[in-house]
Amino acid sequence: MTSTSLLEPEAISETVFTRDLTRSKNHGLGIYVRGGISLHPIAVKGFKTNMHSETIINLEKDMAPVKRSMEERGLNVDLVKLENLMRQNAEQKDAIEQELKDAFGVKENCNFNSSRDVSKILLSHLGVKPRVTQTGRLSTNRRMLKDLSNPVTDKIIRYREIEKLLSALKAIEEATDKTRSKIFCRYLDNCPSGRIYSQGYSFQSISEVARAVIVADEGCSFILVDYDSFELRILSALSHDKYFKDCWTKGLDLHRKVVADMKGIRYESVTDKERKLGKILNFGIAYGQEPSGLARNLYITTYEAQKLMATYKNQIPEIEAFKTEAIQKARKDGFVSTYYGRKRFLQNILSPDSYDRKKAERQVVNHMIQGTGADIAKFALVNLHREGFALSTFLHDGVLITVPDSEVEQSIDRIRAIMEVEIEGTKFPVSFKSGKCWSDCYKKSEHGSSI
Repeated sequence: MTSTSLLEPEAISETVFTRDLTRSKNHGLGIYVRGGISLHPIAVKGFKTNMHSETIINLEKDMAPVKRSMEERGLNVDLVKLENLMRQNAEQKDAIEQELKDAFGVKENCNFNSSRDVSKILLSHLGVKPRVTQTGRLSTNRRMLKDLSNPVTDKIIRYREIEKLLSALKAIEEATDKTRSKIFCRYLDNCPSGRIYSQGYSFQSISEVARAVIVADEGCSFILVDYDSFELRILSALSHDKYFKDCWTKGLDLHRKVVADMKGIRYESVTDKERKLGKILNFGIAYGQEPSGLARNLYITTYEAQKLMATYKNQIPEIEAFKTEAIQKARKDGFVSTYYGRKRFLQNILSPDSYDRKKAERQVVNHMIQGTGADIAKFALVNLHREGFALSTFLHDGVLITVPDSEVEQSIDRIRAIMEVEIEGTKFPVSFKSGKCWSDCYKKSEHGSSI
């Protein structure tokens, strides 16, 4: 199997140009190409020259054998467990469907995944008026059903969850080479951020329950290695902030600390529900979320969201200053770079169309954070491969490794020495969990490792 490389000019140009084709307009910014895409003049020049630093070019060369190794290795599928899991969930789905039909007195066919069918039932039996999206479509999404706080709507949610799981299990079954009980895929890195994606089967999107059918080799175990608070630590390193660093130095949970300081309450008194508020704030503001979007996520008014964001930015001024400076530089340069020199050219950074311009501005920060994360992860993969580790698959901020059962503990020490790095005074620790199947690696443990 072969992989598309960032070193191939056509792969680079196609990746960037295929974004936003439906909204492309000619705003007179210097060039008009590919169906009317308006590009920053410097961005256009960038496509004709070397996009990346020598460090990134060499990194991509070193990644070629790593991707090839993962492609050839594949992942083991327990076909018996897969069949049993599919049967059990199909039976549970059928039972819930019958309970729902009985509860609503429905005798004809009804698709509980259909917003149209569910809207009619909710209106006729619960008096709930249909909700319509901005595009004019009926909506009965999870949030809407959860807000109703009704046992029946909770069953609809559960029905849909099982349906989604069955779809994932079916996809695994279809992707599995039955003669070898393995899933094989290609690993592509033609994303502007440098992130790796799988083609043939998406291991990044597989649910935790479905991962129970992915098993280690005979006599071996999986070790799942994850970078802790990966993207927020990258943001902290690039912005040279003091708040995040101080929190981690003291061994505190960042999301709890943010809530405690914003509300003026004791750190120990922050509830798990309040912690979620801190998490939404940290990631939302980091990636340029608008007050309206934050309001939807927190179930508050836009005015309340604006106040929260203002308080947050005053609490951690370095973050906002970094974002502002990065966007201003991108407007001047026409591109943005990761810490290691992976460039992304931004065709709409000067666009008079506010939608396109704001999207490009968000891409500035996204690329610096996610792209730097992809670079760090790739350096780790290359070094792990060179040290002889069997890399099973790669996730955005972690890697699944297969090791002999007798070498699990000593492997953890070696992996930590390879993967833990430091950038601009910010350390990037990793956590470990292990198990005989992939889902075992997601079970909670007291020390961040199931060892």
